[in-house]
Amino acid sequence: MDAVAISLALLDQVQTEHDLKRLTRQYVDHGRRTLFERHRAGADGLEIVSAWSTVMDHLIRHLFTLISAQHTSQFPALNRRFALVAQGGYGRGELNPQSDIDLLFLYGWKVSPFVESVTEKLLYTLWDAGLQVGHATRSIAECVRLAENDMKVRTSLLDARFLCGDYPLYQDFEKRVESRLVKNGVKRFIREKLEENRARHEQFGGSVYLLEPEVKEGEGGLRDIQTARWIARAKLKAKDLDALALNGVVSATDIAALKESQDFLLRVRNELHFSTGKHQDQLTFEHQEKVSSALGFEGEGALRGVEVFMRSYYLHAAQINRLSTLIVHRVTDCDKPRFGATYMFGRTLREGIRLSKGHVTVTKPEVIRSSPENLIRIFDDAQKYSCQLTHETRELLRQHLDLIDDDFRRSAEANLPFFNILKWKESVYETLMEMHRAGVLGALIPEFGRLLCMVLHDAYHIYTVDQHSLRLIKEIERLKAGDYAESLPLLTQLAREAEKIELLYLGLMFHDIGKGFGGGHSEIGARMVHSIARRMRLNADDGALVEFLVRHHLLMTHTAFRRDLEDEKTIFDFAKTMGSVNNLKMLYLLTFADVKAVGPEVWNPWKASLLGELYIKALNLLEEAEKGEFERQDIRAALRRVQTRVRRQLSKDYDEERVEKFIEAMPERYFLSTPEDDIAEHFELMDSFRGKRAELSVQHFPERDCSSVVVCSQDRPGLFASITGVFTALNFDILNARIFTANDGRILDVFRISHHGRPEVVMAEQKWVKFRAVLDGVLDGKIDIAHLVGSFKPSLLFQKRAPKVSTAINIDNEASDGFTIVEVFTEDRIGVLFTITYSLHRLGLSIHVAKISTNVDQVADVFYVTDHAGGKVIEPEQVETVRKFLHQNLAPQNDTSERFAEPAS
Repeated sequence: MDAVAISLALLDQVQTEHDLKRLTRQYVDHGRRTLFERHRAGADGLEIVSAWSTVMDHLIRHLFTLISAQHTSQFPALNRRFALVAQGGYGRGELNPQSDIDLLFLYGWKVSPFVESVTEKLLYTLWDAGLQVGHATRSIAECVRLAENDMKVRTSLLDARFLCGDYPLYQDFEKRVESRLVKNGVKRFIREKLEENRARHEQFGGSVYLLEPEVKEGEGGLRDIQTARWIARAKLKAKDLDALALNGVVSATDIAALKESQDFLLRVRNELHFSTGKHQDQLTFEHQEKVSSALGFEGEGALRGVEVFMRSYYLHAAQINRLSTLIVHRVTDCDKPRFGATYMFGRTLREGIRLSKGHVTVTKPEVIRSSPENLIRIFDDAQKYSCQLTHETRELLRQHLDLIDDDFRRSAEANLPFFNILKWKESVYETLMEMHRAGVLGALIPEFGRLLCMVLHDAYHIYTVDQHSLRLIKEIERLKAGDYAESLPLLTQLAREAEKIELLYLGLMFHDIGKGFGGGHSEIGARMVHSIARRMRLNADDGALVEFLVRHHLLMTHTAFRRDLEDEKTIFDFAKTMGSVNNLKMLYLLTFADVKAVGPEVWNPWKASLLGELYIKALNLLEEAEKGEFERQDIRAALRRVQTRVRRQLSKDYDEERVEKFIEAMPERYFLSTPEDDIAEHFELMDSFRGKRAELSVQHFPERDCSSVVVCSQDRPGLFASITGVFTALNFDILNARIFTANDGRILDVFRISHHGRPEVVMAEQKWVKFRAVLDGVLDGKIDIAHLVGSFKPSLLFQKRAPKVSTAINIDNEASDGFTIVEVFTEDRIGVLFTITYSLHRLGLSIHVAKISTNVDQVADVFYVTDHAGGKVIEPEQVETVRKFLHQNLAPQNDTSERFAEPAS
């Protein structure tokens, strides 16, 4: 800090008020620059916050001396009994670069002109230097009186530190704080502090593992350490973390670990403050990328640098959460095993293991080492008796994880109680989470332990991989408990009737176990499960089921959300992969839990209906297979049956000649893929179309969270892109679309529009009046659709903040007999659907089916297309042209208001 000291000496040269402000600003800027260089060179977090506190100490003391001397020379008789005190983070010497500087101007019994004058000039000088300063001017009596009734004031005084001024006055203040605030009202202080802690955690998300965590106030944040210190200060008079080890509250090893995690979070917070130039404490997606790069994190294997960084963050935050909670419990004596009267009402489960007052306790620590199976059995005990583990027991188990070796993992003594836990009627999720928190689950199954705090840097998964995997089990337990009995009766029944539920739970736990290795994690995970199953003593059939679930855990969502469920080949191929009804049922349950556990907004009635439709269609095929009839149906015979039923139904109300004309005009695919109950409405719409304006039909289905929109018009180049553009410009989200072209040039486009939980908005009549008007304007050539989409700005309410995602184009010619399937994965942004559909139009491709989905940050749009001759896009050079052209138009610099690139000839 020599350079800062030299800069500080400049303040001695102050001649005018302007000099004071200018030189103070120079000192602050110079200090920040110097510390920023040290920070980027790898300085510890604690080192920087301590150094910045020292920089401010020097400045404030220097200014105080300078300003006091000026006033004393002018008014020597003024009462100068006055002290300046640091509070809060500044008082603790933990001042981050952009944190508020909390000052207490302490006077004796009344405010003198000297106090007023020095306070005012000092504060204005600091403010002019760009510092954020919180301040209070109080007497000792006022401090004590306010602190007795105000939790924040009392807490800030516990961190008070003398800066300058009248030291005897500060000593009087310190004694009063000690006698009136530290010694008295301790129980009330702890009670209120714990409630404040609970409310803070709830306010900031209630989890260590939030997508965009709050470094200071969030669970596992710096405030958790401070709360533990404050409570220890009030109860034990311990003024720092080291005193907790000296008092035997926790071990020196625990304190070292806590300090290491504190240092990590402080370093992250320092980077946030330095890089943003403001008091920024939330690790948003944007800042995560920048902070990880600035702190030197690099990729490891398949994990990107930002994912390695966030994993480190969550590991440290979890450690802070665990150790600060342990300190609070030990300091307040909340759950220490009590002897005497407590044991009188308990019961001994076996030697050294006792059940008392809702807690399982290890009363003889040596039984863990002599009988290692207790590392698993004790969780079985807690589950069966609906009890919790004491903090002491959990820490004891953590200290004996070395007993879980390969021989132990293969033993019946370990696996029998573990499978008892999986088979129990309730609390499977809670028990596995308790095992995970204690480190036992990861030690027993190292492949799962590897997932601890693993992060996927996207906005789709709101939990780390390990947390997400266990939450799947929670969702199945909710099904069994009847939480979804009204909305999902079939899934509820399947969950309750599932045979060998423990195998399903293993599939849920292991479904993402292959992540982090690169490549297809489903196949990697299946291979890992094969060896895990053998180690767990599963028989060949049971192991094969778990392996099947892991290998195919993405297949059902992929098929339901990205494939045409009216395509007979799609259903046949899916059912063939399932192989048996039991496999299908298990995968349906896993798929529900996987989607539901990703996040609260991911599962919706539309997705539920697609998965249900796929399940029923595949179930019918598999049940036929059990009768020996598993084969694809005769399409021509099926078409004749459908057309006969349609002809018979429509002829009851309409002229037979018009009905026959309709049947002859519509493509065969229409009758094979359209629900027969909808065909009468479509007939009426097309029959009333006279070639002038588009005909429109809208029906709302709140129970499915969507609306059906059918448009009939005269076909023209780019028509589908124009219609999707109108939907985009009016803030409608398309779920899927089916496009049918009659042989007389009319089109019938059937859209499903998402309600997104806002039926009152989508179903509003005025919205559809406007839609019709805008569509007519586009079709009449009065409105330029590209300009309309390009000028659309969605409400801030619906704009998303998410990490950047890259564009990927997949082209599949195997999954459908008659169509090429184009899958587009790209960043969600304004007009992206219009860009894709217009690009496909420019390529001369006809879209027949579109399935649209958005996973928070990424669109996954699928199109069934044919070329100008009605065939597949098969030639390699054609396939590459489609891929390159879509990539080119979806590049970030392009938008719909610009001219599209020309496709390669």
